[in-house]
Amino acid sequence: MRDDTSPMRPLTPDFASYAVGDLPMLSIDRSFVLATWPDGLSHRFHALFLRENEVTSGIVEGVTRERTIEIDQFPAETRATDVRLTDGPAVRITWAPDGVTSLFDPGWLRAMAEGAWHPDYDIPGQQPWDTAAMPEPPTFDGPSALEDDETLDAWLRAAWTYGFARLRGLPVDSGTVQRVGERIGTVRSSNFGFLFSVETKPDPDSTAYTAAGLDGHTDLATRETQPGLQMLHCQENSATGGASTMADGFAVAEAIRTEDPDAFDALTTLNWVFTNRHTDTDYRFSGPIVELNRDGQVVEIRNTGFLRFFPDMSAEDTPRAYRAVQLFNTHCRSDRFLCRTPLRAGDLILFDNRRMLHGRDSFDPQSGTRRLQGCYLDRDEILSRLRILARNRRAKVLSS
Repeated sequence: MRDDTSPMRPLTPDFASYAVGDLPMLSIDRSFVLATWPDGLSHRFHALFLRENEVTSGIVEGVTRERTIEIDQFPAETRATDVRLTDGPAVRITWAPDGVTSLFDPGWLRAMAEGAWHPDYDIPGQQPWDTAAMPEPPTFDGPSALEDDETLDAWLRAAWTYGFARLRGLPVDSGTVQRVGERIGTVRSSNFGFLFSVETKPDPDSTAYTAAGLDGHTDLATRETQPGLQMLHCQENSATGGASTMADGFAVAEAIRTEDPDAFDALTTLNWVFTNRHTDTDYRFSGPIVELNRDGQVVEIRNTGFLRFFPDMSAEDTPRAYRAVQLFNTHCRSDRFLCRTPLRAGDLILFDNRRMLHGRDSFDPQSGTRRLQGCYLDRDEILSRLRILARNRRAKVLSS
């Protein structure tokens, strides 16, 4: 039904812009409102979901877009008694048992029906790779990424899709890595500081601060939540050797799942304790090398050989756990999976620290200087920025 007496298009419970497109047919289905569009898409919206996401009556505050009351303050028997299209355009719903009327943006309803509520909406899929497919990191212009949202978006999409991506041509000043990090979101501090310099030190508290080679690893495996992202900015590199290395832990895990199911089971079900072994701190965490989500998808790698300590499992499981870790590390070091990337001054590489095994070749500290500056962020930051960039892109299209 259509009624032409309503006000302008109502606010949505978020800050996004949505195209109106074709308007839906509306009907009531018990505790649901059924919306069906001309292209065949349909969705049943529960009455309480609509009530608690409505702006015009103040349930969702119009400035903050945050809800002002809790769900238990609505009658449990809430249902629609009338639903119709009005000018604006808007969807107007009258509710029982209190007789309140709400207005909804039909473009927002369409977006919800399409899945815009899902955390993966507007986020590219992750693609495991080996060196045949990815001989070097996806590379973008650094100065453009600092100023231009299109370049920033392309770089971040590549980084999320493949687990790493590089910027080139950035200034080599200290703090450049922070400027780039703040283009993405909030930089995360750690026991290594807000920013950290990766260079040889006289009294190192990590193997990273020596000239020794580093096998592929994730950083801070000793923490309950490993940093989701790491950035390393090359300020100077005149030393012989020291190429950076990357292996896609997701691809390695999937290869082992196919080639050696018993090793894959050990990697995903048997826990290891990781500890940082330092004079002033004692961080410890127990977890598997490969973490799966409820759908069995690989979502996190926790593997730092120089921090892995005690096998947190039965003695009977320990032999196969060691065999599985050996197999995993051998794969990560193999030509099949190891991408070797010399960094030059002005390069910055962003990578997923819960996916990528990063390391370096040894270098000769007498031949020159190798100095990187780094920082951490969480995965939430890149995902949030990708959503905002997509939101702004849609708004620009709708306003043109």
